[in-house]
Amino acid sequence: MKTDSPLPSELLQAGALRWRAQRAGQTGPPRLLLLHGTGSSLQSWAPCLPGLVEHFNLLIPDLPGHGCSEGFADGQASPARMAHALGELLAALDWQPELVAGHSAGAAVMVQMCLDGLLPQARGLLAVNGALQPLPGLMGVVAPAVAKLAARSAWLTAWVTRHAGQPRALTNLIASTGSRLDEAGVQHYRALLAQPAHVRGVLDMLASWRLEDLQARLPELRLPLWLAAGLADRTVAPVQSLELARWLPGASFHPLAGLGHLAHEEAPERVNELLMALRDETALDRAVIPSAADVS
Repeated sequence: MKTDSPLPSELLQAGALRWRAQRAGQTGPPRLLLLHGTGSSLQSWAPCLPGLVEHFNLLIPDLPGHGCSEGFADGQASPARMAHALGELLAALDWQPELVAGHSAGAAVMVQMCLDGLLPQARGLLAVNGALQPLPGLMGVVAPAVAKLAARSAWLTAWVTRHAGQPRALTNLIASTGSRLDEAGVQHYRALLAQPAHVRGVLDMLASWRLEDLQARLPELRLPLWLAAGLADRTVAPVQSLELARWLPGASFHPLAGLGHLAHEEAPERVNELLMALRDETALDRAVIPSAADVS
């Protein structure tokens, strides 16, 4: 599906950051916040928007340091800091979602916001290939250290920008996710990787990414958490979502056969179906059933 978004974006000031965001759809509830993953932008949700604008009041921001949103001046882009920055954005807009969907690392930011009380009206959460657990073993130590080194070096950042933007490197990068994108989808990432500020923001995020505290707090989550996992995902193993659904109260596993890490870009209609079902289920769960005294 074509990923060019027909909806305009706007630049907004909230807290210490300048944000790019899209607002679209209905004027009232249900309100739906969409969060993209590491290395992407609000554009990654563009294939889903035609099927959502008639049903939701939408807000889709670029995460700090990504796309056209400003990054943190000190480069510290932990999940908790990103969550609180997004909380400032919602407060500045006087806008609170009933539903939230997060892709990959965006799912971790989404859950962090809930745990920190920044989504007081939220009824349900959808994680699309959610990256909710620390990287295993040595990778959990090495990857952030390498990202921190690259982020602090202007030369290395420029090298990453040049290398990742090469056609073969970009093709290999997307293929490594287990997803297949059309040319418009590939162009989205090609344009992002040509922006040194975006690459630096991605490296800042990777360098600051520690999920041990978030993982320890997951049992505190009281909202329904739907874990959608592309079974062809080569970035976040789908078994992580399956195992999480088995032990976390209120969580459920939703397999997406044949789809990779960028499932919402490959098959937006399947992700939209989940969002519509989550909307309906959480609305039913929150319905007020009158007591006998109320009826009499």
